[in-house]
Amino acid sequence: MIDLHDIKEVVANLKERIEDRTKHSYLQRYMETPSIDEDKILLLYSLFEDLLLPKEQLENYIITTMLVQQALDTHETVPNRLTNSDERLRSQQLTVLAGDYFSGLYYYLLANSSDITFIRILAEGIKEVNEAKIYLYQMDFNQIDQLFSFVTAVESSVFQNIVKSFQIKKWEKLVPNFLLLKRLLLERDLYVKDGNSIPFKTLKKIVFHQEKHVEDSVVMYEYNKHLSLVIKKLERFLATNPKMNKMLVNRINELLLQGSSLSMNKLVEEG
Repeated sequence: MIDLHDIKEVVANLKERIEDRTKHSYLQRYMETPSIDEDKILLLYSLFEDLLLPKEQLENYIITTMLVQQALDTHETVPNRLTNSDERLRSQQLTVLAGDYFSGLYYYLLANSSDITFIRILAEGIKEVNEAKIYLYQMDFNQIDQLFSFVTAVESSVFQNIVKSFQIKKWEKLVPNFLLLKRLLLERDLYVKDGNSIPFKTLKKIVFHQEKHVEDSVVMYEYNKHLSLVIKKLERFLATNPKMNKMLVNRINELLLQGSSLSMNKLVEEG
């Protein structure tokens, strides 16, 4: 296992290579693409490091998986709130085109390496993410556990398919909970900032069916209860799996601290 400084260099190098792959002068001129998530690069590196893959194959798998993630993230940002209809239509078209462009890049890279197996792994993950997104955005369910199950699927299906296909059992619990924690913290920030969060809107709808009157504090309380469960699962994982690269452990602990402190404050305020 390489040391902390070397891992940082590897992650930075991979991010730069992914950015180079996704650069397109026309798209850059008219739209912003989602930033590349270094945590996901780090997570993928940690997964594939356990498999003792050759360096070239490890890097190829990380880059292609991140291109898939970039395509999925880009499609999720299709704008629908611009006031000018012509501007909205062009932005929608460009965003969809950019997502398709990133998808094409990963198919191209894997096809060139004749790695049909990995194409199938990622394709299955993409299918599961898109199915979960449909259910999530329809907001047509009445169980809180269902809501968080779909959010988990959107965030981690691609990664979970890699874990399952390569039979890396050690990572089965960490991957979905780590990625879910990141998403839950992001959605809470969005909700606090401007109320624009699909999971919170859906949660409010579910709670409203259970209660005659529902206040934002009740919704936040239910949200933080689930967030606390995710935090506990990750804490248990770290306690029972000490042999992980230090950079990933540090990052998980940062998120745990952020989630725990905010959840505790909110629970005290709302209790």
